Amino acid sequence: MPRNQETKLKILSMASALFQKQGYHATGLNQIIKESGCPIGSLYYYFPDGKEQLATEAINRTKDLAAQELRNLFSQHEDVTQALEYFFEQFLSFNPKVASNGIPLALISLETWHMSEQLRLACKDAYEELVMIVKEKFIQSNWPPAEATEMSYLVFSMIEGGSIFALTYQSNEPLQRICKTILELLDIKQSEIRRNSER
Repeated sequence: MPRNQETKLKILSMASALFQKQGYHATGLNQIIKESGCPIGSLYYYFPDGKEQLATEAINRTKDLAAQELRNLFSQHEDVTQALEYFFEQFLSFNPKVASNGIPLALISLETWHMSEQLRLACKDAYEELVMIVKEKFIQSNWPPAEATEMSYLVFSMIEGGSIFALTYQSNEPLQRICKTILELLDIKQSEIRRNSER
């Protein structure tokens, strides 16, 4: 990776971690610069429009990384239930006590939707892409498009809500319960779809 891209990625990674740990409003550009160890000129070079642009690119980076991970994972499992079960196993390794390089979209979306259309649309675009990946996997597993859409939104809504619970409780127990419930619902719905297809 070119040195200049390494600097940009370093700033993005630190900004993402701080936005997750402290929130958008409590995180200042000076803190991002100090903790990333990059010159202040680098931040304004790569993000001339300031904090809002930096947050937008952090959201887009989170979306791209999550989308790539989902596609890679789903390509290894033919059935959507197996794919999601494995995804949940990976997801449950999330440590709610440690800030990571990703941003739970629900957190930044709830904090900024009313004050930044740019950030609201970035979160909306991220949700839509991730939901579409899951929807496509449901359809590949012979789910009707309408049911695939509904279940994809349900899965992501429960995961995002579970992330907020995990951070609030400082425990993965809420996520464990939610993932278990999703898999139970999937099993019930998939059995119903198979019965209908056999009629």
